[in-house]
Amino acid sequence: VSFLPGMTFPASSFSIPGALLPSTNWNPGLIVTYKWRRTFYQNSPMEMTRIVGFLTGGPMLYSNSPEVTKQILGNKSSWDKVQESVNSLAPFGESVFASMQAEWPRHRKAVAPGFNGRLYGYVWAETINTYYDCIATEKWEKEQEFIMPDVTAITSKFALYLISKCGFGIDLSWNEDVGERIKGMSLPECFEVTSGSLVLLSFIPHWMYRLPVPALRRLYDAVNILESILQGIISTRRTAGFTNEKNSKDIFSALLAANELEKGTKGALSDRELISNVFLLLLAGHETTSKALAATLGELAYHQKHQQRAYEEIMSVVPDGKDPTYDDFEKLPFIQGCFQEALRMYPSALMIIRQPVEDTVLQVPSKTGGSMPLHVPKGQVVTLDFLGIACNPRVYADPYTFKPERWLDPTTEPLLTFSYGPRVCIGRKFALVESAAVLALLLRDFKVEPVLKEGQTVEEWHSAWAENVELTVGFGHKHFPLKMTRRSHPA
Repeated sequence: VSFLPGMTFPASSFSIPGALLPSTNWNPGLIVTYKWRRTFYQNSPMEMTRIVGFLTGGPMLYSNSPEVTKQILGNKSSWDKVQESVNSLAPFGESVFASMQAEWPRHRKAVAPGFNGRLYGYVWAETINTYYDCIATEKWEKEQEFIMPDVTAITSKFALYLISKCGFGIDLSWNEDVGERIKGMSLPECFEVTSGSLVLLSFIPHWMYRLPVPALRRLYDAVNILESILQGIISTRRTAGFTNEKNSKDIFSALLAANELEKGTKGALSDRELISNVFLLLLAGHETTSKALAATLGELAYHQKHQQRAYEEIMSVVPDGKDPTYDDFEKLPFIQGCFQEALRMYPSALMIIRQPVEDTVLQVPSKTGGSMPLHVPKGQVVTLDFLGIACNPRVYADPYTFKPERWLDPTTEPLLTFSYGPRVCIGRKFALVESAAVLALLLRDFKVEPVLKEGQTVEEWHSAWAENVELTVGFGHKHFPLKMTRRSHPA
């Protein structure tokens, strides 16, 4: 690691104990960059640091530089994913999100037709339908004031149901499971069990699922049930034919139709590869939006002036209190800024890792100005630290303060959470459209406030809330309540 100053632990982050055990003073854990976000890079002369495990685990370099991130992600010939990270996201095989450099173009080409121009109007319309389904089922539609007991659970369920509908044409009603239950498990339950075990999936061989351990058996059943459900959808649509698929709005229908046209060519995906792409699209669409939405609501509950500005922007677009339409999406820049600011401060993907396929040299910004060359040997793991970039005061002024207005300035460094270069996240606009619609509806109807404990100040609440985080599939806040008070606006 070129003698860079940094942190040393018994096990590095790139090891089973280093990754699976909690972040403490003696173990890095998966949220090491968040736990030490104010000091992680302070002793390094450049925007790069390291973690070394003196007992186990490979050394890891970490960078909080957008310039380094762009050098690595924009230069696909010299850098590739790490096989272990691909394994963790591939319970059914490789996909557009989990594939090495050589196979990625084939998956990207197969998935791209699903993200066409008509998708986003459909996302907006279904967001409105899901919102009213949620409000009615939870019996909040006539309440003047109520406590939303678990904001994270609500945003998670909302995002899962919406991606199910817009991603795969699977209708989910807020008060019931979708379709049949297989071995006592529904599609949402299978998804939650499987997605919640991705770190475990990257470390253990599949034969271990069959051991007489209840948690492993449940994981084994969930993987197989999920695969059978998705295979059933593929078979049904294939039997029905694809004559009408071009008119279908969901991503999966377009993906299937396009793949049928590739049959017999090298570009065609197998059914298992289709299932893997479907699962990861479901996972990525669910995690990014749900975690960031919960964080946005928490920050707006604390920053009432920003919430008021967001409300005023909404009412300027729909002064009669009607539902905004997809045509209003670009008229809500501050609402979009609130979501992007929450995603900056609490990125759903804390980091991604890459390794060079040959010895290479990075130009790393120096703390004193200019840049410094850093030799990186072939195979050395480099972590692109999205949270570190978010907390870098050179990149974002006053980085620990929630400032949605920074995203109204076109010179602001764009979010790198959705990656960069040829492998930028294909679902980026899906997440932005869904989040803007949810926030526009919720803030139009309700004022959002913290739920304080006896004797607790708002500042104390926010400090505790900011540390109440975890990393499962995505990074974000654990369960927390918010108080909702109905607003007065024209019917």
